[in-house]
Amino acid sequence: MNDAWLKGPVEEIPARLSAFFHPDMVIRGADLHAVGRGRDVCIQSYVDFVTQTVIRECTLGEPEIDLAGDSAAAVYSWEMTYELEGQEYSEAGADVLMLARADGRWLVTWRAILPSVGQD
Repeated sequence: MNDAWLKGPVEEIPARLSAFFHPDMVIRGADLHAVGRGRDVCIQSYVDFVTQTVIRECTLGEPEIDLAGDSAAAVYSWEMTYELEGQEYSEAGADVLMLARADGRWLVTWRAILPSVGQD
């Protein structure tokens, strides 16, 4: 999933991410308020980020995965440095993904982006 938006090309991101996202997917930001609801809106948030920034560096940790039948939770850490509107940002945190197995595939149903404590 992360390769789809990190490695581009940008015009292929929607089709590539569509294979990983549930139609009713939700993305929640640092305050756990919904920032995207529905596969197309969530995909567009990735496209918007990639087209508005220059990613200088991105390191993703190994995911820890907890399974319960046809449901799963995955947690992984990340560190990223990117440029947006001429300003450079360095951030770190964790992503929490909830997944459901449907038709033999695992689909992301929910994502929370949790910045590390003390991040701007």
